[in-house]
Amino acid sequence: MYMQVALSDTGIPKVNVSVSAASDEEPEVDVSDEEFLQFDTSGVPIIITLTKVGRHYIVDATSEEESQMSSAVSVSVNRHGQICGLTKRGGAGLDPSVIFDMISVAKHVSQQFISLLDSEIAAAEAEEEAQ
Repeated sequence: MYMQVALSDTGIPKVNVSVSAASDEEPEVDVSDEEFLQFDTSGVPIIITLTKVGRHYIVDATSEEESQMSSAVSVSVNRHGQICGLTKRGGAGLDPSVIFDMISVAKHVSQQFISLLDSEIAAAEAEEEAQ
């Protein structure tokens, strides 16, 4: 989540590379100090970690909460609700139905976070333009 926020405000300098007709010359590289390209964060997934404590799931648990866990699942989800990755931690096994339930919860939570992030980024950009 923090990576998406940081990258949304990152400017990438515009670079022009000119290659001469003579193949033995080095290409000329011009890096602009004034023109920047915006990094597109729309494809960056968000990672939701669900910690299983008893019969309950905790989203992004604290260290103290994790000390009571039986298992934790981290699910990487993009803005289209597609799963990009999944890891499981902890010594206890998980029934497949529990894993599917945790994935469903992670997908739901990720869409809420992505909507919140989009709103916060848009508000910050509007504030920056107003200044």
